[in-house]
Amino acid sequence: MQKLSSLLLFVFFITYTQAQEKVLLRLAPQQGETKTYEMIMKSDIEGPQSMIMDMNMGLTMTAKEVTTDSITYESKYGKIRTDINAGMMTISYDSEKTPENQMEEMMASQFKPLLESTLSIVMDKRAKVISMDFPNVPDQAFDRGSIQGMSISFPENEIAIGDSWDSEIALEQLGAKGTTTNTLTEKTADGYRVSVSGNYTDNSGNFIGTATGYYVLDPKTFFTKNSTVTSEMEFQGSKIKSTVELREVN
Repeated sequence: MQKLSSLLLFVFFITYTQAQEKVLLRLAPQQGETKTYEMIMKSDIEGPQSMIMDMNMGLTMTAKEVTTDSITYESKYGKIRTDINAGMMTISYDSEKTPENQMEEMMASQFKPLLESTLSIVMDKRAKVISMDFPNVPDQAFDRGSIQGMSISFPENEIAIGDSWDSEIALEQLGAKGTTTNTLTEKTADGYRVSVSGNYTDNSGNFIGTATGYYVLDPKTFFTKNSTVTSEMEFQGSKIKSTVELREVN
């Protein structure tokens, strides 16, 4: 009985100590460091043009320049695979395979600029995207929100387990804005886990949807190791449910 009481007291002490420890979330990559990621996007659209779309992309993120105030990342897409079911029509495309029909050739032509270009992303140390430059890639071929969603903006001050802060993300291509509440829930061997929950509004401030999920931040660099975010919104007469997963590939 005494041993059990001592064990419970020890567990309580460790849990309490971790909860009181504070951390300052700031991006801290090594210059020249490259990370490889897999991004999986699943979308279900109900409306005048209903469809189900699954997309799998492989990309690298290299910390090209690190200063006291910001980091310039260079990102390169290495592969894209997508499956689209639009009722009477189905489309599949794999950038690692030779197109076999006219539809696949059309998809290859659309994704070619994305695969051949290098994306430049400038973030401040609090992981807020300052600018993005993707030369020769049209807006319809590139979802800027997917890059912004790779990370969450950090709070100004140190935080402990259980602390929350708010952040915003502008979805210019949709004419919308996302506001989320982020909570540091735990620290594990993988890193710091942050839960997110928020709402989307249009440019007029009208509610159009929600987002929930989590991020796991690297314990040294504080960049995302993996994340899953599910969003649901109504936009231009359509209901859109999407899930975006990001995984670091070793």
